[in-house]
Amino acid sequence: MISPLDLDRMAKAPSRVRTDGQGGMALVLVLGVLASTLLMVAHMMTVSELLARESKTCVLRSEFKYQAESATDVGFWMHLTDRRLFSDRRMGETLDTRETYSDFEPWMLDRQSHSFDNGRCMVYLNAADQGFRVDKPDSLMDLVDMDDTETKEMIEEFQDVLNDYTDGDNLKSLYGMEKADYEEEGFPTLPRNHEIQFREEVYWLPNWQACIIGAVAIVPPRSMSFSSTDSEGEKPSFFASSDDYIQTLLDLSDSEMEQIRLAKEAWERDGVSLSESLDADLWYEISNKFNFQESNEATISAMVSNPDGVRLHYRVTRTVETSSENFYSDQSHETLAVWERKYE
Repeated sequence: MISPLDLDRMAKAPSRVRTDGQGGMALVLVLGVLASTLLMVAHMMTVSELLARESKTCVLRSEFKYQAESATDVGFWMHLTDRRLFSDRRMGETLDTRETYSDFEPWMLDRQSHSFDNGRCMVYLNAADQGFRVDKPDSLMDLVDMDDTETKEMIEEFQDVLNDYTDGDNLKSLYGMEKADYEEEGFPTLPRNHEIQFREEVYWLPNWQACIIGAVAIVPPRSMSFSSTDSEGEKPSFFASSDDYIQTLLDLSDSEMEQIRLAKEAWERDGVSLSESLDADLWYEISNKFNFQESNEATISAMVSNPDGVRLHYRVTRTVETSSENFYSDQSHETLAVWERKYE
């Protein structure tokens, strides 16, 4: 016979089992919700940190922008002052005339660095016509050995393409390209059939990498042009030429090119004349092939950075010869001309 006590135990046993199962499921749900919440919190913290860093970087770059613009303007006016004080604009040589103003830092287009704000901002002045000029396609042959027929043919093909790109007709040169050829390549809006307006247009032309050594020079704005400074104007500027260009044009060995690099560093750092730091034969060869006279068009660059790795590069190209019509952008001579402004 079942006692009342047994009946009570039997009634309570199923209820206890059901309660334990529900409690376990509830615990799993609570832990799942808690894990999801923690994950969301961690995600929000990461996103907030990234947004804070991006905001800080944007603020710093905005600050750097104004700092770089200010530094390049100072560099521009200091260069104009330098040109007014010293009429001899030949670079790479120590000038006796500068002894009169020995406390005046030279501001020439020779890539020397100029420090602002305790080294936080560095300014460099360089000739604007550095690199391949689209108005001088024949200069590409200057770097080719007379016996290198393969390279000469490749450059001739590129010159035909460049000619067809800029001429105003649809007559195809021997190796050139006209509208139908560009349409086949998927560029229905090419060629321009007019003068190139932007240097980047050269990068649309086939095989330019194999023909052009170094950079492409800026294309002057319409109605403006590069000015030749003297009889050496047809020679490439030494300080505006890349190391690869110099080594190729002079057919130098690696050791000779290293000697030139060290000589350029000595000039930029200590003002040591190139003729003093270079071997006499090497200096003679360089002086015959390159132009050391300063250009009338300058590219002024500013690099601003901080220890955290945030940086901004700004460059502006403009005419620096005050007597030139290109110095102004209007007939009333109230606005200074700017060829290009670019932030990187």
